[in-house]
Amino acid sequence: MSIIPEGKALHFFCRVALGLLSLALVFGTAVPLLRSDAWWIRIFDFPRIQIAVLIGLTLAGYAALRYFGRLRPWEHALAAVVGLALVWQLISIAPYTALYPTQMSDSRAEDDSNRISLLVYNVLYDNREVGALRDLIRKTDPDLILLSEPTQWWLEQLDGLEDDYPYTIRQPQENHYGKLLYSRLELVDPEIRFLIEPEIPSLRSQVRLRSGTLVTLYGVHPRPPGLKRHDEGEDGEREDSDMRDAELLLVAKEVKKLGDVPVIVAGDFNDVAWSHTTHLFQRIGGLLDPRVGRGLFNTFDARSRLLRFPLDHVFASEHFRLVELRRLPDIGSDHFPFFVVLDYDPAASVAHEEPRPDAGDEQEAAEAIDKGKSND
Repeated sequence: MSIIPEGKALHFFCRVALGLLSLALVFGTAVPLLRSDAWWIRIFDFPRIQIAVLIGLTLAGYAALRYFGRLRPWEHALAAVVGLALVWQLISIAPYTALYPTQMSDSRAEDDSNRISLLVYNVLYDNREVGALRDLIRKTDPDLILLSEPTQWWLEQLDGLEDDYPYTIRQPQENHYGKLLYSRLELVDPEIRFLIEPEIPSLRSQVRLRSGTLVTLYGVHPRPPGLKRHDEGEDGEREDSDMRDAELLLVAKEVKKLGDVPVIVAGDFNDVAWSHTTHLFQRIGGLLDPRVGRGLFNTFDARSRLLRFPLDHVFASEHFRLVELRRLPDIGSDHFPFFVVLDYDPAASVAHEEPRPDAGDEQEAAEAIDKGKSND
């Protein structure tokens, strides 16, 4: 014999489920506020959209409970806290919607001598859809092709691409962190560098535009937080975000030291556009995000419709205006290709508000870089 009537039992279990879900969502919203590089904290930087949707459903659940019966005081309190969490999530996401002012202005120039187009793509090291990539290159006709995760196999399969892209930087690797750059624009002093970890390369080169202007290009792909450490077994520890953060902030500090010169930083950041680290990277380097005011352009994971995040980026100094920004179709990797066309305009800085460091940013960046280097 049931002690609790069936209707009341369902009501009771709905209350408990909503309460537990509310606590989990509030935790997932609040924990990224901690300035920690622990992987289990930093992974909550990623699913802000997903958490916001779940919060909306949770609030709808509380409304349904209120419709069928009175809410208890603790449920009113939980619903209010969950509502505040939704506001915080929406504030974080809002800059990456069309409702927000753009950070990088649109280009109206007809002359293309100062334009530079980039195809940024994490090929996924064991992906074999090289034909699809070649077709995409023919369709988009980019000036530069920046590839992450290429192996020696990818380098061999892309043989002949140098006919149209005679300037190259090649660093194929078998550990998910290879890099290839193909360019039809002249590369000046190109180099592969290992900034933080000896097995994680990045690249730097000057690129000569058709007008003759030199642009400094950085290509990055730091290690993401949450992966199993390569020297650990199945039950080993996971990577924190210290190495990733250190590499990104080290590049940002280099950009700042370059002074008033045009700079582009591109690649798979393994970090979302709205994270504290990415915003700190922008403020330290004074770099603009063309996504702001235009959309999310989620590039990962191409294999999931529910869990997608903006991980591939192209940031640029205030000298550039935006011509085109597109996420391209899925061609076999777990990342979507990302296509950006920028226009160098010496007068663009007048139209832009360059991100500037807040109080304490420089010290925070220096401490993060020192920690990343010491943990290598």
